[in-house]
Amino acid sequence: MTLQPLIMHLDGLCKKDELASALPSTDQLISIDLPVGQGPKARNLNPDVRTIQEALNKISINQGGPKIPLVVDGKVGPKTNKAITDFQLKQFGIKGADGLIEPGKQTINRINQLLFSTLPIDPAVEALIAAKMVSHLDLVSRAIHAAQANLMIALSPSGGLDLGRGSANARVDRHFALDTLKPALRDKAIRDILGVFNLYADALLMPAIFGALGAGAFVTDPTGDPRIAFAFANGFFRKFEIDPDKKIPRDRIFLGRRAFFALTDSEFCAFIMLHEMAHFVGFPDKSFILDNGRGWFTDSTIKALNADKRLHNADCYAGYATECRTGSSAKPPYVKAATTSR
Repeated sequence: MTLQPLIMHLDGLCKKDELASALPSTDQLISIDLPVGQGPKARNLNPDVRTIQEALNKISINQGGPKIPLVVDGKVGPKTNKAITDFQLKQFGIKGADGLIEPGKQTINRINQLLFSTLPIDPAVEALIAAKMVSHLDLVSRAIHAAQANLMIALSPSGGLDLGRGSANARVDRHFALDTLKPALRDKAIRDILGVFNLYADALLMPAIFGALGAGAFVTDPTGDPRIAFAFANGFFRKFEIDPDKKIPRDRIFLGRRAFFALTDSEFCAFIMLHEMAHFVGFPDKSFILDNGRGWFTDSTIKALNADKRLHNADCYAGYATECRTGSSAKPPYVKAATTSR
């Protein structure tokens, strides 16, 4: 089975997806109005053809770019058709080489991914990125420790002094609906949640990998991919594995240099990191923590989930840890409700 990373897109959703899809709307990305190339679907509008010719000329030969640069004349002839087909063969193989580039489809998306990824990043900017990552980690660490403490209080025996046990249990029930479970199952669920956050803490202590700017499991995406963030499901347990398609380690959480680090809200950044960590560590039984629903516990998208779905839902962990740190059950403005599916 091909293991795809869970990618947080600019719409805030994480999906099992190829890195070259779902690109953001930005002036740096090329677009065409109608198909370019060969076949009955091709319309070959002069501006669209020029766009494709210019873009293919910018792609290196080892990535499928033309050995001899195309003449940018807006006309589709044998050389332009060959350049399109050669690029598709290199990127997708024979099955993906139809000689046609369509708006929003895989070929133009891959062109954009390659062009966007190869934009240079100044070393001074890299240093600023690393500093910004570490600054967000303070909120992440405090949220993890607050969640662990809250869970330990919730697990404390009843009777005697109530050192916040009632409010601690109410908090875990709000986010995970554990009040719907029988006592024995509820106790196990709390211990499982604690196990997840214990792995969160371990992920923060992971040693940096060679040549990576990062802290713990978090690193800047080496390709410059425009997504906010992505991680391989249960990547924490995939130590030293290199993904054969992406050529990147599976045991890291990748933060986009041009998307994640463009965000100025530290609270939002910390929430994203807490969310990705859930995908990264998974559940104690090694099942995946996915996106069964996005939002805060007050949103219908979360209310509709039963306890098991919430225990396997990334936003529930991010929301719970955030409330434990802030002490507020009010929905933060950056949390958006959405129904997700795969």
